[in-house]
Amino acid sequence: MELNLAVEFRYCFVFVSQQGELELKSLLLAASLRHYLRCDFELVAALPMPETVWGRPSSAALDLLAELGVRLVDIENPIGVGYPIGNKLACLNVETSAEKIVFLDSDVVCLREFRHEERFDKPFNAKPADLAPATRDLQQWQRCYAALGLPLPAQRMTATVSGQLMPPYFNAGMVAVHRAAGLGEAWIQVARAIDADEGVANKRPWLDQIALPVALAKLGLPADCLDERFNFPAHLKPLNNAELPYFCHYHSPAVLRREPLANALVAALAERHPALGGMMLEQEAWAALLEPYATAARSTRIWSFGKSTASPYRSAAAAPEVFITGMPRSGTSYLCAQLNRVEDCVVINEPGEIFAPLAQQAMPWGIPLIYRDLRSRILSGEAIENKLKNGQFIEDTAVVDGVEAYLPRVTRPDFLLATKNTLAYLARLPHLRRVMPAAPIIACIRHPLDTIASWKSTFPHLKNASVGSLPIGHPDDPFLTEFQRQRLREIAASDDEALRRALLWRYLAEILLENRDRIVLIKYEDLVADPRSTLSGILKNIAGTSALRLARDFPPSSPRIKRDILNEADYRAIGGVCGQVAAELGYA
Repeated sequence: MELNLAVEFRYCFVFVSQQGELELKSLLLAASLRHYLRCDFELVAALPMPETVWGRPSSAALDLLAELGVRLVDIENPIGVGYPIGNKLACLNVETSAEKIVFLDSDVVCLREFRHEERFDKPFNAKPADLAPATRDLQQWQRCYAALGLPLPAQRMTATVSGQLMPPYFNAGMVAVHRAAGLGEAWIQVARAIDADEGVANKRPWLDQIALPVALAKLGLPADCLDERFNFPAHLKPLNNAELPYFCHYHSPAVLRREPLANALVAALAERHPALGGMMLEQEAWAALLEPYATAARSTRIWSFGKSTASPYRSAAAAPEVFITGMPRSGTSYLCAQLNRVEDCVVINEPGEIFAPLAQQAMPWGIPLIYRDLRSRILSGEAIENKLKNGQFIEDTAVVDGVEAYLPRVTRPDFLLATKNTLAYLARLPHLRRVMPAAPIIACIRHPLDTIASWKSTFPHLKNASVGSLPIGHPDDPFLTEFQRQRLREIAASDDEALRRALLWRYLAEILLENRDRIVLIKYEDLVADPRSTLSGILKNIAGTSALRLARDFPPSSPRIKRDILNEADYRAIGGVCGQVAAELGYA
């Protein structure tokens, strides 16, 4: 359908406010919108009725909404009390003189100035869904459209986080539509029709999002696909501190806490609106956002409106983060132990949390979230798990291995944070660089004879080169390149144990060589002979570490040589398979 729109027009931002969890969230949203909107706009809080079912915001909340200039409108859930999300369906029908209605989920916060853009002249704008849990069965989609007498559209789009290809499917946390388009009533009618069709499975909790593209098709309404700046999934991806989104979908206060700049905004809004701060202090999870990090001087003033002074939140947002990986048995745990002795440097050796995102996500956005979460917990004075024995960092996990509670002592929010894993990180190096492009990758290497001798005398999966048992980077790992899978299948197919070990060393060395222009290679032999110089060289490759000091002694160690365990078959396999790549890495 064609709509004649003005170049500049008025916006109506509408959100649900009700007793309970959404009350405080809606107040935070309203305060952030009032501060950052730079367009002609009005704010509307939709209050679900009847109050006997949904409750009513407190008098303090209603007073703050009035202070923020928010108009209150009563709505009724068109689906029923069994589907609370259905309250949002009524929001597009609020009476307004604005040309554009923008619905926002209450757990959204505005993080930067929003101005009118020409793309909002189009009748409908929304971001494709983050993930596609409701779009896997095309027959179900066909049934949804058939309930309205419509064919399944040929159009496809991709989920912004998972990258899955799917029929039109949007995240309904931010929906912008022209008032005259009639989408509000169509959305309700379609949702009711799909909800009533017993042949459509798994409708809830996604009924609102499933019905939305069908309603667009019913109206013949074209969709403008927004990018993540307009509806950022902060529960699934870390914020880009260099370019904050307009609208951040955070879901829970814990997500805001792990994002320093978002935390700073919330704290500043609470300072500007004492009633908001008072309500936050009444709930533990929200009150945490008003506390400076435990490492920050109590006299340090948080960032506030109109000021750009340094703050514990802002400095944490620019903190250095590092990956440590490399050949198994090449000194990676020894490097972790040495780096952990550097002031304001924390290295977590083999955190278990990394495996889920590496195994389940094509782009492992869960990894940078793990870094954000670790930093937030450390700065809050919370103990975390690390490879320690009786409080001492483990330098060789083949000699002793164990996990203990660890309370890092840091003096500044922008401390260096690193995590280490060998095989899992090596398998996904390009993906790690994609999700954390600013994080240097430190990779340890060692002479193939010494590496393989150590494999042969330590862990069974290395002794046997059991690539099929690897949790990440096995031959059927869908996120590897075809070249990687080919190499791994070659290893798994060999009946010769010595040859498998040599082939595994070559495979890992090839990964390092392929990425050597983007990683910092550390030779085990240099590391143990002169740890201080090696650490100094590493820190020079990491931006933001100029303030870190090697204040302690770092005595040299003796390389552990076990070549006597190698037999003629080992030497023959290593010489025949590893020679060229070893030479390219600087080993004869």
